[in-house]
Amino acid sequence: MAAVAELVSRFPACLVNASATKQTFYVAPFSIDGEFFGLAEWDVAALSERWLGFCRKLLSGHGPVFTTTLPGPLHRIELHFTSAQGAALATFSFDGVPVASSALLRGEAPEAERDLLTMFVQSARRLEIVRASQTNAEPFAEVFGIRERPLHAVIALGGPADADTIPELGTHLAGAFLYDSRA
Repeated sequence: MAAVAELVSRFPACLVNASATKQTFYVAPFSIDGEFFGLAEWDVAALSERWLGFCRKLLSGHGPVFTTTLPGPLHRIELHFTSAQGAALATFSFDGVPVASSALLRGEAPEAERDLLTMFVQSARRLEIVRASQTNAEPFAEVFGIRERPLHAVIALGGPADADTIPELGTHLAGAFLYDSRA
């Protein structure tokens, strides 16, 4: 749960109020037991251009479905990514251990988004760590009621201390995907 709280508070300058002139997206963090921590809005302009560029290049260099190990000093991080119709699933692993799972929704295809959210939630509920820690019968169910778009729903799965780059990387990947129609 501390990882999720950190995800929300890590970049307070990125949290903004709604504005028609800014590129923003909503982030909906969940803990491993399925608890929803609320909705925050992030300003893409407040993110690092360098990391947004890295993520845009990563997305444009692969097809809509890929698994890749990140280059250079990030070589211990693996990304599984699947996208279609303006929606995507992304899972970051560190040394082979899943650390974060995300659903990215642009708001372009409601039926596709519903199907993707169903896969996102069912996949998370099958994890042993979720089953062992869940506090209610339907963890992550709140994600189906979130209407705000674009949306980055993220489940912090925990992981080694060395994996602390992943929340930041996931936020930049969300910004890159949600505002780049070529991704």
